[in-house]
Amino acid sequence: MSELPPIKVTELDIDRLEGLLDKTPYRGDSRYDGLRHELARAIVVSESEMPDDVVRMNSTVTFEVEESGNQFHLTLCYPHEIKGQPETLSIFAPIGSALLGLSVGQRIDWELPDTQHRHVKIIKVENA
Repeated sequence: MSELPPIKVTELDIDRLEGLLDKTPYRGDSRYDGLRHELARAIVVSESEMPDDVVRMNSTVTFEVEESGNQFHLTLCYPHEIKGQPETLSIFAPIGSALLGLSVGQRIDWELPDTQHRHVKIIKVENA
């Protein structure tokens, strides 16, 4: 994996995500180590200090998977918010974890569970 770009996460998002990761069934589950690593390396800022173009929880993100050229327009959600909602992406999905904290124009090289890498570029971020 290449060098990871710097990321920013709000105090509220990191508190909620770390709390969720500390609960059963997520505690100790290695499938969520990618998200744990991202949270550990994040620069934590207050909501008022967070730039508008940074992906946070409940952001709607337009991003491109560079290998395929496919673009997606999805809202980054907590797992319990996904059920039956179209155009959502769980923070627990590998690409969801990769998007958190990135800003428009940033790229990340992200390893998927099958050990393949995907290069993802942030095109647009919409925050409610």
